[in-house]
Amino acid sequence: MKRLIGTYIFDPVMTAGKMIFLSGPRQVGKTTFAQMWLDSTDTEGTYFNWDDPSILVEYRRNPIYLRNFIDDRFEHDPVPVVFDEIHKHREWRNILKGLYDTTKERMQLLVTGSGRLDYFQKSGDSLLGRYFSYQMFPLGLPEATGDFSHIIEATENKRIFTDGHESAGLSRNVKTGGRKEALDLLLKFGGFPEPFLKGSEEFHLRWQKDYRILIAREEVRDLSQIQDIKGIETLAEILPTKVGSRLSIKSLREDLGYHHVTVSKWIDILESLCLVFTIRPWHRKIVRAIKKDKKLYFYDWSMVKDQGSRFENLIAMSLLRMAVRLTEKGLGEYEVRYIRDREKREVDFVLVKDNEPIALFEAREGGRDINKHGRFFSEKLGIPFYQIIHHADKVEAFPGNCYIIPAENFLMLTG
Repeated sequence: MKRLIGTYIFDPVMTAGKMIFLSGPRQVGKTTFAQMWLDSTDTEGTYFNWDDPSILVEYRRNPIYLRNFIDDRFEHDPVPVVFDEIHKHREWRNILKGLYDTTKERMQLLVTGSGRLDYFQKSGDSLLGRYFSYQMFPLGLPEATGDFSHIIEATENKRIFTDGHESAGLSRNVKTGGRKEALDLLLKFGGFPEPFLKGSEEFHLRWQKDYRILIAREEVRDLSQIQDIKGIETLAEILPTKVGSRLSIKSLREDLGYHHVTVSKWIDILESLCLVFTIRPWHRKIVRAIKKDKKLYFYDWSMVKDQGSRFENLIAMSLLRMAVRLTEKGLGEYEVRYIRDREKREVDFVLVKDNEPIALFEAREGGRDINKHGRFFSEKLGIPFYQIIHHADKVEAFPGNCYIIPAENFLMLTG
Protein backbone atom coordinates (compact mmCIF):
# COMPACT_ATOMS: atom_id res chain seq x y z
CA MET A 1 0.00 0.00 0.00
CA LYS A 2 1.41 3.36 -1.04
CA ARG A 3 1.67 5.91 1.76
CA LEU A 4 1.28 9.65 1.29
CA ILE A 5 4.40 10.50 3.29
CA GLY A 6 6.47 8.65 0.69
CA THR A 7 5.70 11.38 -1.85
CA TYR A 8 7.74 13.99 0.01
CA ILE A 9 9.81 12.56 2.88
CA PHE A 10 12.82 11.88 0.61
CA ASP A 11 12.74 15.27 -1.12
CA PRO A 12 16.46 15.80 -1.93
CA VAL A 13 16.20 19.57 -1.56
CA MET A 14 14.72 19.28 1.93
CA THR A 15 16.54 16.28 3.41
CA ALA A 16 19.94 16.20 1.67
CA GLY A 17 22.62 15.81 4.33
CA LYS A 18 20.05 15.21 7.07
CA MET A 19 18.96 12.17 9.02
CA ILE A 20 15.24 11.53 8.59
CA PHE A 21 13.27 10.71 11.74
CA LEU A 22 9.89 9.04 11.19
CA SER A 23 7.69 8.63 14.26
CA GLY A 24 4.05 7.76 14.79
CA PRO A 25 1.72 5.36 16.58
CA ARG A 26 2.68 1.74 17.06
CA GLN A 27 1.57 -0.51 14.17
CA VAL A 28 0.76 2.40 11.86
CA GLY A 29 3.06 1.02 9.13
CA LYS A 30 6.46 2.68 9.69
CA THR A 31 8.52 -0.52 9.48
CA THR A 32 6.70 -1.72 6.37
CA PHE A 33 7.19 1.70 4.77
CA ALA A 34 10.92 1.66 5.60
CA GLN A 35 11.42 -1.83 4.19
CA MET A 36 9.52 -0.95 1.02
CA TRP A 37 11.78 2.09 0.62
CA LEU A 38 14.87 -0.12 0.83
CA ASP A 39 13.33 -2.54 -1.67
CA SER A 40 12.70 0.35 -4.09
CA THR A 41 16.41 1.23 -3.97
CA ASP A 42 17.48 -2.39 -4.58
CA THR A 43 19.31 -2.32 -1.28
CA GLU A 44 19.66 -5.38 0.94
CA GLY A 45 21.06 -5.83 4.40
CA THR A 46 20.84 -2.19 5.51
CA TYR A 47 17.81 -2.58 7.78
CA PHE A 48 18.82 -2.58 11.46
CA ASN A 49 16.22 -3.38 14.10
CA TRP A 50 17.69 -2.40 17.46
CA ASP A 51 15.36 -4.81 19.23
CA ASP A 52 17.62 -7.50 17.73
CA PRO A 53 20.27 -8.37 20.36
CA SER A 54 22.84 -9.22 17.67
CA ILE A 55 22.99 -5.54 16.61
CA LEU A 56 23.94 -4.50 20.14
CA VAL A 57 26.45 -7.33 20.41
CA GLU A 58 28.24 -6.15 17.27
CA TYR A 59 28.13 -2.52 18.36
CA ARG A 60 29.59 -3.31 21.78
CA ARG A 61 32.26 -5.49 20.23
CA ASN A 62 33.32 -2.65 17.94
CA PRO A 63 31.78 0.84 18.39
CA ILE A 64 32.72 1.81 14.79
CA TYR A 65 31.14 -1.34 13.38
CA LEU A 66 28.38 0.71 11.72
CA ARG A 67 30.85 3.16 10.18
CA ASN A 68 32.80 0.25 8.69
CA PHE A 69 29.54 -1.20 7.34
CA ILE A 70 28.72 2.06 5.51
CA ASP A 71 32.24 2.47 4.17
CA ASP A 72 32.25 -1.07 2.77
CA ARG A 73 29.05 -0.45 0.81
CA PHE A 74 29.63 3.13 -0.34
CA GLU A 75 30.53 3.58 -4.02
CA HIS A 76 29.08 6.73 -5.53
CA ASP A 77 25.63 7.31 -4.07
CA PRO A 78 24.75 7.53 -0.38
CA VAL A 79 23.84 4.15 1.09
CA PRO A 80 20.15 3.89 2.18
CA VAL A 81 20.04 2.71 5.81
CA VAL A 82 17.15 2.17 8.24
CA PHE A 83 17.47 2.16 12.03
CA ASP A 84 14.28 0.86 13.62
CA GLU A 85 13.57 1.34 17.36
CA ILE A 86 17.08 2.63 18.13
CA HIS A 87 15.58 5.05 20.68
CA LYS A 88 15.09 2.09 23.02
CA HIS A 89 18.88 1.95 23.43
CA ARG A 90 20.13 4.14 26.27
CA GLU A 91 22.95 5.69 24.21
CA TRP A 92 20.95 6.14 21.01
CA ARG A 93 21.66 9.85 20.61
CA ASN A 94 25.42 9.36 20.90
CA ILE A 95 25.30 6.45 18.44
CA LEU A 96 23.47 8.53 15.86
CA LYS A 97 25.57 11.62 16.46
CA GLY A 98 28.82 9.73 16.03
CA LEU A 99 27.65 7.90 12.90
CA TYR A 100 26.21 11.03 11.31
CA ASP A 101 29.29 13.16 11.98
CA THR A 102 31.60 10.61 10.35
CA THR A 103 29.49 9.23 7.47
CA LYS A 104 26.79 11.80 6.60
CA GLU A 105 28.07 12.16 3.01
CA ARG A 106 28.01 8.40 2.47
CA MET A 107 24.57 7.39 3.79
CA GLN A 108 20.90 8.35 3.76
CA LEU A 109 19.62 7.35 7.18
CA LEU A 110 15.96 6.82 8.03
CA VAL A 111 15.31 6.42 11.77
CA THR A 112 11.90 4.99 12.65
CA GLY A 113 10.20 4.55 15.99
CA SER A 114 6.99 4.84 17.96
CA GLY A 115 5.66 7.98 19.58
CA ARG A 116 8.40 7.60 22.18
CA LEU A 117 10.97 8.58 19.54
CA ASP A 118 9.26 11.96 19.16
CA TYR A 119 9.01 12.26 22.95
CA PHE A 120 12.69 11.53 23.51
CA GLN A 121 13.69 13.95 20.74
CA LYS A 122 12.13 16.80 22.70
CA SER A 123 13.77 15.95 26.01
CA GLY A 124 17.24 17.40 25.63
CA ASP A 125 18.19 17.19 21.98
CA SER A 126 21.91 16.79 21.27
CA LEU A 127 21.09 16.00 17.62
CA LEU A 128 19.71 19.43 16.80
CA GLY A 129 20.52 20.47 13.23
CA ARG A 130 21.34 16.95 12.12
CA TYR A 131 17.85 15.69 11.25
CA PHE A 132 14.36 16.58 10.08
CA SER A 133 11.44 14.84 11.76
CA TYR A 134 8.28 13.54 10.10
CA GLN A 135 5.13 11.83 11.34
CA MET A 136 3.18 8.90 9.93
CA PHE A 137 -0.55 8.83 10.58
CA PRO A 138 -3.30 6.24 10.16
CA LEU A 139 -4.59 5.77 6.64
CA GLY A 140 -6.44 8.58 4.91
CA LEU A 141 -9.03 8.05 2.19
CA PRO A 142 -6.52 8.68 -0.68
CA GLU A 143 -4.24 5.96 0.77
CA ALA A 144 -7.19 3.61 1.27
CA THR A 145 -8.22 4.06 -2.37
CA GLY A 146 -4.72 4.38 -3.84
CA ASP A 147 -5.57 7.71 -5.50
CA PHE A 148 -3.50 10.80 -4.62
CA SER A 149 -4.57 12.83 -7.66
CA HIS A 150 -7.08 15.09 -5.88
CA ILE A 151 -4.96 16.12 -2.88
CA ILE A 152 -4.64 19.89 -2.76
CA GLU A 153 -1.33 21.50 -1.95
CA ALA A 154 -0.31 24.93 -0.74
CA THR A 155 2.36 26.98 -2.47
CA GLU A 156 4.26 30.08 -1.47
CA ASN A 157 1.57 32.28 -3.07
CA LYS A 158 -1.48 30.19 -2.28
CA ARG A 159 -3.00 29.32 1.07
CA ILE A 160 -4.92 26.10 1.26
CA PHE A 161 -8.75 26.29 1.60
CA THR A 162 -8.68 30.10 1.77
CA ASP A 163 -10.63 30.51 -1.48
CA GLY A 164 -14.00 28.94 -0.81
CA HIS A 165 -15.20 29.08 -4.41
CA GLU A 166 -12.02 27.42 -5.68
CA SER A 167 -12.09 24.75 -2.95
CA ALA A 168 -15.71 23.96 -3.70
CA GLY A 169 -14.81 23.61 -7.38
CA LEU A 170 -12.00 21.19 -6.55
CA SER A 171 -14.40 19.20 -4.37
CA ARG A 172 -16.89 18.91 -7.23
CA ASN A 173 -14.16 17.50 -9.47
CA VAL A 174 -13.39 14.59 -7.15
CA LYS A 175 -14.19 11.24 -8.71
CA THR A 176 -16.48 9.69 -6.10
CA GLY A 177 -16.84 6.17 -7.51
CA GLY A 178 -15.99 3.67 -4.76
CA ARG A 179 -15.05 6.39 -2.28
CA LYS A 180 -18.10 5.95 -0.08
CA GLU A 181 -17.41 2.24 0.40
CA ALA A 182 -13.79 2.95 1.36
CA LEU A 183 -14.94 5.67 3.76
CA ASP A 184 -17.38 3.26 5.40
CA LEU A 185 -14.55 0.76 5.93
CA LEU A 186 -12.30 3.45 7.42
CA LEU A 187 -15.02 4.52 9.83
CA LYS A 188 -15.71 0.91 10.82
CA PHE A 189 -12.18 -0.49 11.15
CA GLY A 190 -10.07 2.65 11.68
CA GLY A 191 -6.98 3.69 9.76
CA PHE A 192 -4.37 1.26 11.09
CA PRO A 193 -3.33 -0.90 8.13
CA GLU A 194 -3.68 -4.39 9.60
CA PRO A 195 -7.31 -4.29 10.83
CA PHE A 196 -8.34 -2.15 7.85
CA LEU A 197 -6.91 -4.59 5.31
CA LYS A 198 -8.26 -7.63 7.17
CA GLY A 199 -11.76 -6.17 7.19
CA SER A 200 -12.87 -8.63 9.88
CA GLU A 201 -14.93 -7.48 12.85
CA GLU A 202 -13.61 -10.32 15.03
CA PHE A 203 -9.99 -9.54 14.17
CA HIS A 204 -10.59 -5.82 14.67
CA LEU A 205 -11.99 -6.25 18.18
CA ARG A 206 -9.13 -8.55 19.19
CA TRP A 207 -6.52 -6.24 17.66
CA GLN A 208 -8.02 -3.19 19.36
CA LYS A 209 -8.02 -4.84 22.77
CA ASP A 210 -4.41 -5.98 22.43
CA TYR A 211 -3.39 -2.53 21.16
CA ARG A 212 -4.79 -0.79 24.24
CA ILE A 213 -2.97 -3.27 26.47
CA LEU A 214 0.27 -2.71 24.55
CA ILE A 215 0.07 1.05 25.04
CA ALA A 216 -1.14 1.07 28.64
CA ARG A 217 1.10 -1.67 30.01
CA GLU A 218 4.26 -1.85 27.91
CA GLU A 219 4.70 1.62 26.42
CA VAL A 220 3.61 3.52 29.54
CA ARG A 221 5.77 1.34 31.75
CA ASP A 222 8.85 1.87 29.59
CA LEU A 223 8.32 5.62 29.23
CA SER A 224 7.37 6.61 32.76
CA GLN A 225 7.59 5.65 36.40
CA ILE A 226 3.84 5.15 36.71
CA GLN A 227 2.98 2.23 38.95
CA ASP A 228 -0.82 2.40 38.72
CA ILE A 229 -1.21 0.86 35.27
CA LYS A 230 -4.81 -0.10 36.05
CA GLY A 231 -5.66 3.57 36.61
CA ILE A 232 -4.31 4.65 33.25
CA GLU A 233 -6.05 1.71 31.56
CA THR A 234 -9.34 2.88 33.08
CA LEU A 235 -8.66 6.41 31.82
CA ALA A 236 -8.05 5.07 28.30
CA GLU A 237 -11.42 3.28 28.46
CA ILE A 238 -13.25 6.44 29.58
CA LEU A 239 -11.70 8.90 27.11
CA PRO A 240 -13.59 7.72 23.97
CA THR A 241 -16.79 9.07 25.57
CA LYS A 242 -15.15 12.52 25.81
CA VAL A 243 -14.31 12.86 22.10
CA GLY A 244 -15.68 16.02 20.51
CA SER A 245 -16.44 17.87 23.73
CA ARG A 246 -14.19 20.14 25.73
CA LEU A 247 -11.99 18.02 27.99
CA SER A 248 -12.74 18.52 31.68
CA ILE A 249 -9.94 17.27 33.91
CA LYS A 250 -12.16 17.98 36.90
CA SER A 251 -14.83 15.61 35.57
CA LEU A 252 -12.24 12.92 34.82
CA ARG A 253 -10.72 13.34 38.27
CA GLU A 254 -14.12 12.76 39.83
CA ASP A 255 -14.77 9.70 37.64
CA LEU A 256 -11.39 8.14 38.42
CA GLY A 257 -10.84 9.27 41.99
CA TYR A 258 -7.33 10.60 41.33
CA HIS A 259 -5.71 13.99 41.79
CA HIS A 260 -6.04 16.62 39.05
CA VAL A 261 -2.27 16.67 38.42
CA THR A 262 -2.17 12.87 38.10
CA VAL A 263 -4.96 12.76 35.50
CA SER A 264 -3.35 15.60 33.51
CA LYS A 265 -0.02 13.77 33.53
CA TRP A 266 -1.63 10.55 32.35
CA ILE A 267 -3.29 12.32 29.41
CA ASP A 268 0.05 13.91 28.47
CA ILE A 269 1.64 10.44 28.46
CA LEU A 270 -1.12 8.92 26.32
CA GLU A 271 -0.69 11.83 23.92
CA SER A 272 3.09 11.38 23.75
CA LEU A 273 2.51 7.69 22.93
CA CYS A 274 0.15 8.59 20.07
CA LEU A 275 -2.94 6.98 21.53
CA VAL A 276 -4.72 10.35 21.63
CA PHE A 277 -4.12 13.89 20.40
CA THR A 278 -5.55 17.19 21.59
CA ILE A 279 -6.37 20.47 19.90
CA ARG A 280 -6.34 23.84 21.60
CA PRO A 281 -8.82 26.69 21.23
CA TRP A 282 -7.90 29.61 19.00
CA HIS A 283 -8.68 32.94 20.57
CA ARG A 284 -6.76 35.91 19.16
CA LYS A 285 -9.05 38.78 18.03
CA ILE A 286 -12.06 37.04 19.58
CA VAL A 287 -12.46 39.04 22.79
CA ARG A 288 -14.78 36.64 24.58
CA ALA A 289 -13.22 33.42 23.35
CA ILE A 290 -12.58 30.40 25.54
CA LYS A 291 -8.82 30.14 26.00
CA LYS A 292 -8.03 27.03 28.04
CA ASP A 293 -9.99 23.81 27.52
CA LYS A 294 -8.64 21.38 24.95
CA LYS A 295 -10.56 18.84 22.87
CA LEU A 296 -9.33 15.26 22.65
CA TYR A 297 -9.39 12.75 19.80
CA PHE A 298 -8.02 9.25 19.12
CA TYR A 299 -5.55 8.13 16.48
CA ASP A 300 -7.73 5.03 16.20
CA TRP A 301 -11.11 6.70 15.78
CA SER A 302 -12.82 3.28 15.70
CA MET A 303 -12.41 3.22 19.50
CA VAL A 304 -15.13 5.89 19.64
CA LYS A 305 -18.55 4.20 19.80
CA ASP A 306 -20.82 7.17 19.13
CA GLN A 307 -21.13 7.48 15.34
CA GLY A 308 -21.26 11.27 15.24
CA SER A 309 -18.22 11.60 17.49
CA ARG A 310 -16.36 8.95 15.48
CA PHE A 311 -16.98 10.88 12.27
CA GLU A 312 -15.81 14.12 13.90
CA ASN A 313 -12.67 12.27 15.08
CA LEU A 314 -11.98 11.10 11.53
CA ILE A 315 -12.26 14.68 10.22
CA ALA A 316 -9.98 15.90 13.04
CA MET A 317 -7.34 13.34 12.06
CA SER A 318 -7.61 14.25 8.38
CA LEU A 319 -7.10 17.94 9.13
CA LEU A 320 -4.20 17.16 11.49
CA ARG A 321 -2.53 14.95 8.87
CA MET A 322 -2.84 17.74 6.31
CA ALA A 323 -1.54 20.43 8.70
CA VAL A 324 1.47 18.34 9.68
CA ARG A 325 2.24 17.49 6.04
CA LEU A 326 2.17 21.14 4.96
CA THR A 327 4.37 22.12 7.91
CA GLU A 328 6.85 19.32 7.20
CA LYS A 329 7.10 20.47 3.58
CA GLY A 330 8.22 23.90 4.76
CA LEU A 331 5.09 25.75 3.60
CA GLY A 332 4.38 27.46 6.92
CA GLU A 333 3.41 26.56 10.47
CA TYR A 334 -0.01 24.95 10.16
CA GLU A 335 -2.16 23.98 13.14
CA VAL A 336 -5.63 22.65 13.77
CA ARG A 337 -7.57 24.41 16.52
CA TYR A 338 -11.21 24.84 17.48
CA ILE A 339 -13.07 28.04 18.30
CA ARG A 340 -15.64 28.79 21.00
CA ASP A 341 -16.72 31.96 22.72
CA ARG A 342 -18.38 32.62 26.07
CA GLU A 343 -21.77 32.77 24.41
CA LYS A 344 -21.18 29.06 23.62
CA ARG A 345 -20.90 29.62 19.88
CA GLU A 346 -18.50 26.95 18.65
CA VAL A 347 -17.05 25.56 15.43
CA ASP A 348 -15.33 22.17 15.48
CA PHE A 349 -12.11 23.16 13.72
CA VAL A 350 -10.20 26.18 12.49
CA LEU A 351 -7.13 25.74 10.28
CA VAL A 352 -4.41 28.17 11.32
CA LYS A 353 -1.31 29.16 9.36
CA ASP A 354 1.43 31.10 11.16
CA ASN A 355 -1.14 31.90 13.89
CA GLU A 356 -3.61 33.35 11.38
CA PRO A 357 -6.95 31.54 10.91
CA ILE A 358 -7.56 30.65 7.26
CA ALA A 359 -10.61 28.34 7.19
CA LEU A 360 -13.36 26.95 9.45
CA PHE A 361 -14.69 23.37 9.40
CA GLU A 362 -17.65 21.64 11.01
CA ALA A 363 -18.18 17.86 10.95
CA ARG A 364 -21.78 16.65 10.79
CA GLU A 365 -23.52 13.35 10.10
CA GLY A 366 -26.26 14.97 8.03
CA GLY A 367 -28.24 18.13 7.37
CA ARG A 368 -28.62 20.60 4.52
CA ASP A 369 -28.58 23.92 6.39
CA ILE A 370 -25.48 25.92 7.25
CA ASN A 371 -24.62 25.99 10.94
CA LYS A 372 -25.33 29.46 12.35
CA HIS A 373 -22.17 29.44 14.51
CA GLY A 374 -20.06 28.66 11.45
CA ARG A 375 -21.68 31.52 9.59
CA PHE A 376 -21.08 33.87 12.56
CA PHE A 377 -17.37 33.12 12.88
CA SER A 378 -16.91 33.13 9.10
CA GLU A 379 -18.23 36.68 8.98
CA LYS A 380 -16.32 37.69 12.13
CA LEU A 381 -12.97 36.42 10.85
CA GLY A 382 -13.49 36.96 7.12
CA ILE A 383 -12.63 33.35 6.20
CA PRO A 384 -14.63 30.56 4.52
CA PHE A 385 -16.69 28.04 6.47
CA TYR A 386 -16.92 24.42 5.26
CA GLN A 387 -19.54 22.08 6.64
CA ILE A 388 -18.33 18.51 6.06
CA ILE A 389 -21.34 16.20 5.86
CA HIS A 390 -21.05 12.42 6.17
CA HIS A 391 -24.32 11.72 4.36
CA ALA A 392 -24.46 14.27 1.53
CA ASP A 393 -24.59 13.81 -2.22
CA LYS A 394 -23.31 17.09 -3.62
CA VAL A 395 -21.23 20.20 -3.01
CA GLU A 396 -23.29 23.31 -2.28
CA ALA A 397 -22.32 26.97 -1.98
CA PHE A 398 -24.25 29.36 0.27
CA PRO A 399 -24.20 33.13 0.77
CA GLY A 400 -21.63 34.44 3.20
CA ASN A 401 -18.68 32.29 2.01
CA CYS A 402 -20.20 29.08 3.41
CA TYR A 403 -20.12 25.64 1.78
CA ILE A 404 -21.36 22.09 2.26
CA ILE A 405 -18.97 19.37 1.08
CA PRO A 406 -19.64 15.59 1.20
CA ALA A 407 -17.14 13.79 3.41
CA GLU A 408 -15.63 11.59 0.69
CA ASN A 409 -14.97 14.62 -1.53
CA PHE A 410 -13.37 16.53 1.32
CA LEU A 411 -11.19 13.66 2.52
CA MET A 412 -9.81 13.09 -0.98
CA LEU A 413 -8.63 16.71 -0.93
CA THR A 414 -6.98 16.72 2.49
CA GLY A 415 -4.88 13.59 2.02
